Amino acid sequence: MLPYPCAAMLLTSLRSVASVRAAILSWLLVGLFVSMSSSTSWAAEAQTVCATPRSAVVSFIDNLMEDGKPAQATACFDFSAGPKAAPDQLRIARDLLAVLDGEGKFVDYSSIPNDSDYRDEISGSHRYVLFPSLSEIYLEKVSANWLVSSHTVSVADELFERTYRVPLQRIAQRLPKPFKAVVVGVALWKWLALAILVLFAPLVAKLFELVLRALLRRSIARFVARWDEESERTVLRRLNLLIAAGVVAALLPNIGLPVRFNQVLFVVVKLVSSLAGVMILHGFVDLVFNAWARLAQGTDTKMDDQLLPLLRRAAKALVLIVGLLFVLQNLDIDIGSLLAGLGIGGLAFALAAKDTLANLFGSLTVFADRPFQIGDWVQIGSVEGTVEEVGFRSTRVRTFYDSVVTIPNSKMTDTIVDNMGRRRYRRFKTVIGLTYDTTPEQLQAFVEGVRASILASPHTRKDAFEVHMQGLGSSSLDILVYAFFEVPGWREELVGRHNLLLEWMRLADRLGVEFAFPTQTLHVDSLAAQQAQEAHAAPAAASLKTTAESFGPGGSEARPSGPVMTDGFWPVEPGTGKPPATS
Repeated sequence: MLPYPCAAMLLTSLRSVASVRAAILSWLLVGLFVSMSSSTSWAAEAQTVCATPRSAVVSFIDNLMEDGKPAQATACFDFSAGPKAAPDQLRIARDLLAVLDGEGKFVDYSSIPNDSDYRDEISGSHRYVLFPSLSEIYLEKVSANWLVSSHTVSVADELFERTYRVPLQRIAQRLPKPFKAVVVGVALWKWLALAILVLFAPLVAKLFELVLRALLRRSIARFVARWDEESERTVLRRLNLLIAAGVVAALLPNIGLPVRFNQVLFVVVKLVSSLAGVMILHGFVDLVFNAWARLAQGTDTKMDDQLLPLLRRAAKALVLIVGLLFVLQNLDIDIGSLLAGLGIGGLAFALAAKDTLANLFGSLTVFADRPFQIGDWVQIGSVEGTVEEVGFRSTRVRTFYDSVVTIPNSKMTDTIVDNMGRRRYRRFKTVIGLTYDTTPEQLQAFVEGVRASILASPHTRKDAFEVHMQGLGSSSLDILVYAFFEVPGWREELVGRHNLLLEWMRLADRLGVEFAFPTQTLHVDSLAAQQAQEAHAAPAAASLKTTAESFGPGGSEARPSGPVMTDGFWPVEPGTGKPPATS
């Protein structure tokens, strides 16, 4: 048995140990409580941060800014399929933000839905795509939280490599310090890289142009025999611009400009490339239709000459309309809403464009009925001239005093159209007056000689003509000549008429008859006895018969093509040496 002092000391020691254990146990309980409390508050905070698509995106982007908390940037990421290491997770978050910056995708928080129960309008699922052009980056609702999807996490490396093909950032780290100086918020080397890119892109485009020139000619040569070099140069210039814009778009993200810079530059590049693409198609329409127009010149019909200008305009209008929609879509403008708005205003547009629609239907009537063709000599109302162009809205007629009259096609449905160009024969009607001292035998011989000259002429219709004495005029014996020319144009008609009139003058000279003109004879009785007029001596009948026959086909006096003095001095087209076509 221990003595009392020893026992007291042992008891005191045991009590002190128990108090220490109690203190340690108390501190452990407090620590566990604090730990549990902090874990619960962090879970609650994470659940609050990722409650909506907007809050999840804000947590992702803001925490990667200079004043953010990088460790919390991955709070709204779905890393269920990996990676598990925190540094790898942070790298993926940074790479995704770099992809958005490089592609010029500035995230507008106000446009992101702030509804925890948001559903995609198309699929109806809990999914939100940040940008339709980057559909791989999207958020999904997992349990109660909105997270950057596991699919986006899995393709993050691929997206980064696709955006940043050239490692300029690593190269920039080796540059001297002056190149890293900040100018207008951007490092100097980035400004230099942008300038080099702008100068480098046209050189690459020119190289592609040389290759595409041969390929384009080879492709088009399958459809057309001749090549329009002017249209080719126009198309290739626009193609050069498109390729240069493509080079800039492909290499611009590698410079690493701020997202706002990239956003503006990408809008400019998209606008330029879209417009260049539309203008390439526009020039290609000219290229093809110019080739078809040359082919149409070798055909006999004029219908293709009339249709080609109309089809050219229709193709160009279609290219411009579709191209405008394409440009607007590339600028991220909602085409569906725009078309819906146009549908609502369609009735008002139709009422406002009533005359235009009437002209359009009038042009369809012109092409269906074909009252005339390009180059026809027509008389439409009070307008007379040659049809020069038929369009959707109007028809253009060049008058004989060289002005151009535009006639709305709607007028064609209720206006008389006299098509001179479609005449099979061209009528020639005239009255020849012979003097009253012509004998009946001479007159008959002249009439028969005129008939013979008509038969001998290569320009006249041989089965329908009339030549007769039709009356006794006030100062002449009137002979009616009614004949038809069978010629392709007005010039040939004038030549035929000219030659016939010369034949009749020579015939009159051979027969000894004179053409009459309005005269008045004054008889003075006192002078009549002193100046007795001699009677006109007429040739013998046999001589008259021989003279009339000599002007017939194959006759010795026949000159159906007119007397030959010179080459005629006919008008010719510049560069061809051929007479211009007439109606």
